[in-house]
Amino acid sequence: MAIPSLTAGRPPIYDIELLSGLRGCRIGRDLEVLCVIGAHRFDELPLIDKLFPALRHIYLFEPQAGPLAALQALAARDPRIRVFPVAVSDRDGTASFNVASNDGESSSLLRLGSHREHFPTVSMEARIEVPTRRLESVLAEHKLRPPDVMIIDVQGAEYLVLQSLGPAVLDGLRLLYTEVSLEPLYESARLLPDIEALLAPRFVNVGYAAINAQVPVHGNAVFVRRAEAATALDLSWRERLRRGVRRLRLRWKRR
Repeated sequence: MAIPSLTAGRPPIYDIELLSGLRGCRIGRDLEVLCVIGAHRFDELPLIDKLFPALRHIYLFEPQAGPLAALQALAARDPRIRVFPVAVSDRDGTASFNVASNDGESSSLLRLGSHREHFPTVSMEARIEVPTRRLESVLAEHKLRPPDVMIIDVQGAEYLVLQSLGPAVLDGLRLLYTEVSLEPLYESARLLPDIEALLAPRFVNVGYAAINAQVPVHGNAVFVRRAEAATALDLSWRERLRRGVRRLRLRWKRR
């Protein structure tokens, strides 16, 4: 079976453009429960609403105080959102958390590895103790519906999160957008091939995009449930029309 791709036949795309490529795809039309692990300030919400128009529940996980205030403000305006002030990991307990200088965007449970070389302006300025929870522990405690779509952005600790997921989550999960690396930007971080191997029984990688052209070894990947892979990226007629009009406009501007 040929596996579709979000990047095939397109000019190079970077960062959030990969997620944007899901707009109008079949798999996104009826997803109802989104879990965002490492939500930071969740600036992606306007895009998320375009990608997943049927969302009914959004669970946001973030351990840092500054971003948490922004998430609580979002939750006050949007009844779909619930905020959990914990770091999702592979165990319930506490852990040292490294706080980064770039408004906490590169903060991680892990220490910096080659991240220093690729992003020399970023440093770790503090270590704090944070509560850690397995995702399934939180879902069970609060009697929440398991997610059918997940976004994971935990700066090298993605494998820790993914290896802790059991059937209660994996059986219902259909789409995963996760940060990945091709070299250890964080100490002891597992790499994209490791994540692909871990997910291989159930999911297939349909696209990787680097964060930018200067750092091709770090970015994001989209995984879809293997049983849906053949049709997951099929576009609605509205999206085909939208993209067609956009291409015509771009051609017109180049004249």
